[in-house]
Amino acid sequence: MVKHFRGGSHLEWFPKTASTAYALNDMVTILSTAAGAGTLAKVTSSSTAIYGLIQRAVVSTDADYASASLVPVLVPDVDTEFEFDVTTGTPATTKIGEYVDADDEANIDLNAYTVGVVLVTGIVSSTKVIGKIAKKSGVAVGVTA
Repeated sequence: MVKHFRGGSHLEWFPKTASTAYALNDMVTILSTAAGAGTLAKVTSSSTAIYGLIQRAVVSTDADYASASLVPVLVPDVDTEFEFDVTTGTPATTKIGEYVDADDEANIDLNAYTVGVVLVTGIVSSTKVIGKIAKKSGVAVGVTA
């Protein structure tokens, strides 16, 4: 799970992908190619950008589940920090300053550096880190040993 830690943000409204379930605060990106272009999609391990966090749970029993209705997305300012759950890798001070990948819509992978969508800025516990959603154009990958 991802949750806001500190810093500014604002809401923007985007069409969701029809017939797709979302949990509150899932990381989302915007589809840019093929069917669904311009709609939200859950972040995956290969997503090159995170646009923000969806601010409404969407379930199959919702009246608008099968439509591309507008949903609110929390869009962070450049210095906004979030608390991220870690599914792969061990949080350690050596990870601070590294750009890492998402694992899925709710977690990050501290051992993946392919697209660098989260900048690690602090350690909370053995399963959580503080980080910033990378606002960038192109890939920014931190140096690793």
